[in-house]
Amino acid sequence: MSDSVIAQLKASTVRRGFALFVMMLLGFLLLYLTVTIDAGFVHKAFLVGVAAAVLWMARAMQRGTRGYIELRASGLYFEDGRVLAAMDDILRVERGVFAFKPSNGFVVTLQNKTERAWIPGLYWKFGTRVGIGGVTAPSEAKFMSDSLAVLLEERADSPLMNMKL
Repeated sequence: MSDSVIAQLKASTVRRGFALFVMMLLGFLLLYLTVTIDAGFVHKAFLVGVAAAVLWMARAMQRGTRGYIELRASGLYFEDGRVLAAMDDILRVERGVFAFKPSNGFVVTLQNKTERAWIPGLYWKFGTRVGIGGVTAPSEAKFMSDSLAVLLEERADSPLMNMKL
């Protein structure tokens, strides 16, 4: 089976811009609040810390959402070649309303634990789950999750998977 790209998932320009605007606005409002509020040093230091964390996450989202996720026959990959989930390690795809998943996305459940990783707005990896979505277009995420489900069904129906050892 060839390892060509089956589906690509990119951040939606409008959603990405709105998310960055909201996060940066929150960071600057926290800094403004720090300057204008009559509070002690500890409270102001806390607000500066939270503002710095929010602005750092906005910058991480800005850098990370320039990339895209690819679905290939061998698994899910980030644009630079990082493996998000190998096809042999994927158990199922969850995309229901009540699934713990990113907005406009889906969750892939793995057989083995994976290292933690996170690109705000695009994907997160924690334990045996990989959440894909956030500032992505819902139609592209649905197409990718449906394509992945079809690949998993084909794998389950293959004669090699049904062999008893």
